[in-house]
Amino acid sequence: MIGAAMTTTPRVLVVEDEAPILDGLLALFRAQGWDASGVADGASALESLAASRVDLVVLDLMIPGVPGLEVLRRVRARGDDTPVLVLTAKGAEEDVVAGIEHGADDYVTKPFGIRELVARAKGLLRRPRTTSGAPRRIAIAGATIDLDALEVRWDASADSPATMRLTAREGSLLEYLAARAHRAVTREELLVDVWGYRDGTVRTRTVDVHVQQLRTKLRAVPGGEAWIATVRGRGYRLALGGELDE
Repeated sequence: MIGAAMTTTPRVLVVEDEAPILDGLLALFRAQGWDASGVADGASALESLAASRVDLVVLDLMIPGVPGLEVLRRVRARGDDTPVLVLTAKGAEEDVVAGIEHGADDYVTKPFGIRELVARAKGLLRRPRTTSGAPRRIAIAGATIDLDALEVRWDASADSPATMRLTAREGSLLEYLAARAHRAVTREELLVDVWGYRDGTVRTRTVDVHVQQLRTKLRAVPGGEAWIATVRGRGYRLALGGELDE
């Protein structure tokens, strides 16, 4: 339920083929009081996720068998919005971008600090999970953002409507910006309220990378490239019309 605190023990699946790292992550998460399990390849990850629901997936992209990006693509394709934290090699910016394109919620680069990793994991575990209720839609510039279906719909021609899929994180980002369209929203606010971090000053580019990738996708929608405006020195604003509060 949106806004509800987690009352059960979080279940975390770690997908990592390097045994020392896998063992260390399992010990780290279990020390937090979480129910952590691990697998070492993509096929096993897909089997585990199909068999039971978890609250968080920590996914190394460089795993044998089914690659990490393909695991992520298949999970999202079947409508599973479980938060996914991907592990990438240091300096592999293309892996970060690809992971977010495939629906990753956040990323950490190796080598990573224990405090940073736990903070990222806790943030994703605090992310609200949506439930059924009143339809949630945003009308903008002749298009409709359906937050329940995670789709953007617009009329490509008189009798040929077009649709574009959103990730769960992109939907949450657009919903948050739409509710505050009268003003700029800071990165710190987004980290706390959308990503779930307790401290919005954590050093991460995840907000900027997500916004960049979402803007790229929105270019397919007529006028979509102008939907998310950057307000210099302040953050981002969804351009639904009206004046920006000073």
